Amino acid sequence: MMLLHELHPSVVHAPLVLLPTATTADLIAVLSGDPAWARVGRRLWIAGAASALFSGLAGLAASQEVKLDPPQARDMTFLHGLGNAVITVSAIGVTLWRLRRPPTLGQALLGVVANMAAIYTASLGGKMVYELGVGINPMPEGVASGTTKGPRLLSREAPAALVRDALQGVRWLFTRAKSLITGDQPLAPGAEGLRPNEEFPPAVASGNSSPESRVHLH
Repeated sequence: MMLLHELHPSVVHAPLVLLPTATTADLIAVLSGDPAWARVGRRLWIAGAASALFSGLAGLAASQEVKLDPPQARDMTFLHGLGNAVITVSAIGVTLWRLRRPPTLGQALLGVVANMAAIYTASLGGKMVYELGVGINPMPEGVASGTTKGPRLLSREAPAALVRDALQGVRWLFTRAKSLITGDQPLAPGAEGLRPNEEFPPAVASGNSSPESRVHLH
């Protein structure tokens, strides 16, 4: 059964589809002058912003439910979360604006920029999982990234854990941002995800996939 930290990757595709579609509808409305496309865009912004908010809360909770020992993994998760938080706030702002006004070219172009940023944060999410093993279970023994085995998604503990861990995730984002701004803790090398990662889990790099090497991390 799905674990709570697996909720975020399961729902994140909704805003990744809805927000670009909303932007596209607004661009068509602006260029064609068709009010029907403006209505479609407004509805898509509402759905996209709502799904981004829910996905973001699930992601903040997941950041507290996975194992993040390597500094690169922690800071890549931080950049992924911070970027998505900014994009979500922007999407909510555009949605509130679109509830009262028709689309404009400037607003639509702002949506394009936000969606380009979302592509970058999504790529960080992929690198976190496929290169650094964040949230992967089972993982080879001794690997520093993985999952802490949170509650099952449909368990009684899941709703309270989601809220608690999401709040802890918000606190973690602010604390890490503060230490970065003050210079107390610079960003770990490679956390920006702009160059290939050359460090793989030792058992994976050596091709060892024996049953003995695949264990659950707690």
